[in-house]
Amino acid sequence: MPPSDSPTPPPNPDRPTPPRPAGTPNAPRPAARTGIPLTGKAARPAIRIQAEPRFKDDLDTTFLDHVQQEVKQGGIGWLVSLGVHLLLLAIFAIMVVVHDKQDDLSAMVGSWINPNDITRMKSEGKKKREAVQIEAVKLSPTPTVGAVNKRTPKDDSVDKVAAAEAASIKPGDVAVGEVLKGREGDARDELLEKFGGTPQTETAVKLGLGWLKQQQKDDGHWEMQVEGVKDEKVSVKTDTGATALALLAFLGAGHTPQDGPYKATMRKGLDWLVKMQKANGDLHDSEEEGRQTSFYAHGQATIVLCEAYAITRDPKLLGPTQKALDYIYKSQHPDRGGWKYRPNSDGDLSVFGWQLMAIQSARMAKLEVPTEVLDRAAGFLDLVQEQNGSRYRYEPEPNRQNSPAMTAEGLLCRQYLGWQKNHPALLDGVSYLVQPDNLPSWTAGKRNVYYWYYATQVLHNMQGPAWDTWNNKLRDEIVRNQNKTGKLSGSWHPTQPKGDPFENADKSGRLYITAMCILTLEVYYRHMPLYR
Repeated sequence: MPPSDSPTPPPNPDRPTPPRPAGTPNAPRPAARTGIPLTGKAARPAIRIQAEPRFKDDLDTTFLDHVQQEVKQGGIGWLVSLGVHLLLLAIFAIMVVVHDKQDDLSAMVGSWINPNDITRMKSEGKKKREAVQIEAVKLSPTPTVGAVNKRTPKDDSVDKVAAAEAASIKPGDVAVGEVLKGREGDARDELLEKFGGTPQTETAVKLGLGWLKQQQKDDGHWEMQVEGVKDEKVSVKTDTGATALALLAFLGAGHTPQDGPYKATMRKGLDWLVKMQKANGDLHDSEEEGRQTSFYAHGQATIVLCEAYAITRDPKLLGPTQKALDYIYKSQHPDRGGWKYRPNSDGDLSVFGWQLMAIQSARMAKLEVPTEVLDRAAGFLDLVQEQNGSRYRYEPEPNRQNSPAMTAEGLLCRQYLGWQKNHPALLDGVSYLVQPDNLPSWTAGKRNVYYWYYATQVLHNMQGPAWDTWNNKLRDEIVRNQNKTGKLSGSWHPTQPKGDPFENADKSGRLYITAMCILTLEVYYRHMPLYR
């Protein structure tokens, strides 16, 4: 127990003089008691105070005899004191046993013990601690130091941040240079089998590309509205977007303007895109200015130019490709880092995703991307993330709710901006994507090919059980629901059944959903897994 803070009382002549503390030079022996002694039943032996334990003077007395003698002399007060001390010793013994595995005893007793008064001896293995010697106990608060294995909630949050930082790299350091190699030659067939594709998925891709070729206009472009299809009136108007989606599907299967059965189709489409480009690099149609589709279309068309240049190294494509990229860089919001329908607008994650994929396609083509653009993009993702980055919403405004589609898009962007495979939030997000309610289902209100497009890429990058669970469900749903007869053979119906409200197939039509389904089925070789 610590010394009392009460003032020292004046001397009392009727009471004995207490001994000096042990170790004081020339300490006299206590004087005899004075005063009137008690007699009869009230008589009690006096409690003697001494500087050192009696064991020093009674070496020939056994321990039990000594205890008996102390009881006779000290009475109930001595027993109470002994009991209190034994209880304290028992408590400390239990605490030492319970926390034997901890590296620092100061963490066990919190602010009771001064860390400087603790001597620890550590050895390897379980239960090899030999001694923990406590020299002093202080009741004043002292900081806890040293390694702590049993974490508090605050420590857990610190650990999560540390783990996230350890599982991240700078956006510019992400290795994406060889991502397009899987489309070349025999590599495509090998990757198809390795990553879970089937002859049925390849047949579906070939049928889909054949249908897309038939929809191309004479000047090389495509339109969202498909001619000759009853009851499929689309409200989205973007020839640039339609052309870009179609060309992406051909590029995804390894077709180029230089070789293959679709080289003429590819050349006409690329020529049309380049002719549409404005002096500032903008690729969307003039009549689309300010519409919601404009920046979607520009991002998608920029991906086309980047991939076509990366695969062909055609010098004629380099200038238009760089101009299109520069337009994206200049249109990024200077503070928030996002993109939306007009240059320098606040941004939403849906438009953002297509621009970031265009930027990553530039890096796949070995084109330089400004570091500040990537850094600002990572900052925008921080604004739309939830649950430490494992969920994402459409816009930074807090009234927006996260969704599987936005989460998949956000996680794919995180992968390309430096999150490694073991990032805690990425692992949590992946588990969310493969929950039963979020798996692909071609049923009314559930189908969402936009979501599937992004989630498939995220999970393909990860591989493992999550990818197997997703892929086994996805490929069968898409293949089974493709039209396989008549003039619509190779396409998918946009409204039978009606999909998720945010899928927008009912507004964008048959060409949109067909291109998205083809791109999703090309995942096995379209991009090499990022973590490999």
